[in-house]
Amino acid sequence: MTQAQQKVFVLGFGSIGVLLASQLQQNARVSVVPLFRSEKRLQDFGDSERKVSVKCTYDEGVSIRENVYNGATCPELFPKDGKIDNLIITTKTYQTKDALAPYMKYIHPQTNVMLVQNGLGVLEVLKDEVFVDFRPNLFQGVISHGVYQTTGFSFTHAGFGDLKISRLPGADSDSIVQSNKFIGNDKESNSLLELFTQPDFTKGLNVVHMTYQEMLLGQLEKYMVNTCMNSVTSILDCINGELIDVAAPTFDAIIAESLAVLKAAYKPLFDYKPESEDYPDIDLSRVLDPVKLRDFIIWVACDKAGGNSSSMRQDTVNLRETEVEYLNGYIVKLCKELNLGPEHCKINQTLVDLVKLRLELNRYRDKHGDMRLQ
Repeated sequence: MTQAQQKVFVLGFGSIGVLLASQLQQNARVSVVPLFRSEKRLQDFGDSERKVSVKCTYDEGVSIRENVYNGATCPELFPKDGKIDNLIITTKTYQTKDALAPYMKYIHPQTNVMLVQNGLGVLEVLKDEVFVDFRPNLFQGVISHGVYQTTGFSFTHAGFGDLKISRLPGADSDSIVQSNKFIGNDKESNSLLELFTQPDFTKGLNVVHMTYQEMLLGQLEKYMVNTCMNSVTSILDCINGELIDVAAPTFDAIIAESLAVLKAAYKPLFDYKPESEDYPDIDLSRVLDPVKLRDFIIWVACDKAGGNSSSMRQDTVNLRETEVEYLNGYIVKLCKELNLGPEHCKINQTLVDLVKLRLELNRYRDKHGDMRLQ
């Protein structure tokens, strides 16, 4: 008897969701099911014959991958007796709770849920407001590949990076520390990790399966890149590379304030020391050294990706809501939770306010015209 092809559901079919879906369907040979928020969005997808193309331009030559997702569905058409065993979430951070709501009835305690998103704070929302009766297996992915939407359901994979993945600590665990033996056993016994660590899929996205403490350090590093770049480029309405020679003082101020709060909130990580050879060594200076971190941010975002427009700037230009509450706003939230006082987050609070002001200004100009040109 032929075994049924394994299904992986993808909630959030934008740039990152499409990249993961195309690699899974091609290299892990599973059936990928995009989950759309409405019949209208599903119909729009149907108008493209449910076909998605990803053009790879980061290597010599140009290759195009095309995949068809006939199983794509929406809440109204999801089978009543269906269930979701493996789910990847790549929605905007602030959309996660509402996007999940219509599919919660199909998620069960053994479901594997992988979060691949910008920012921090979604996990707290899921634990406190979504998975209140039970908690599925939760995993985190941190991706550094560069991919953007070209037109419609056509995307460009412009920069090859990596995908760090890890199991998140369980509901009954207050420890962030995992051993190499633990993640080795996990890979052999969990269906989603088995897919993500298949050789072809691993090669296609440079997947690195690691302990939570290793992944968390990488997540905080990426978070600091986005906390500096996204807000500042949005407020100034500029391309990344335009900041390369002028951003250092501003980034230094953001980093100093943010690190002080993150050290208090993530004390077990910053105090981490390997208990034995079964625990990995971690270079904490990647995040703890302010100068090294600032230089890394300028190199990776202003130099290496100098021609890019940040995702938050694109949101403000296109008059969409931003993820600033899960970036600079997360520092403000932590200050309140840790009773540190507003003086410890005044820079990040100002950046949150200015990003929102930039968005409202862009919306005003779109509706009433630009008074500078009148």
